[in-house]
Amino acid sequence: MLGLAICFLASCALLAQNRKQDYGLLKSAVMFSSDKVIGEYGEQIPAGFDGNRFMELVGERIPEDYLHVLENYKLEVEPHGWYYLIKAFDGDAMILFDYSCTTEIDGPVLDSPGMFDLSNLDKYDRCK
Repeated sequence: MLGLAICFLASCALLAQNRKQDYGLLKSAVMFSSDKVIGEYGEQIPAGFDGNRFMELVGERIPEDYLHVLENYKLEVEPHGWYYLIKAFDGDAMILFDYSCTTEIDGPVLDSPGMFDLSNLDKYDRCK
């Protein structure tokens, strides 16, 4: 019984470590991708720019490991004129949001649980 508990704890620790590495890669991929989008569209993100168009655009312009991690999450993208908001979901749970006009991730939700009002992301928009 003790051996089973130790194996369970070890596997939980390994999963947590893998998830932390995956999340770090996701944050890097989101930041790196924003340069590619801005490079393509400049200061006018098209009104119809969404998660699918985002993935089409960055698909051949980012490293393969970044592309794979982005493909593992549901992405929603909202254009805001010269910048956009991207939200990443793990299932129904938002785990990250970022406004493309800043140099760091604006909403590392998993790193700071309970810190963000996810129903009012507009208050974190420093780009207005």
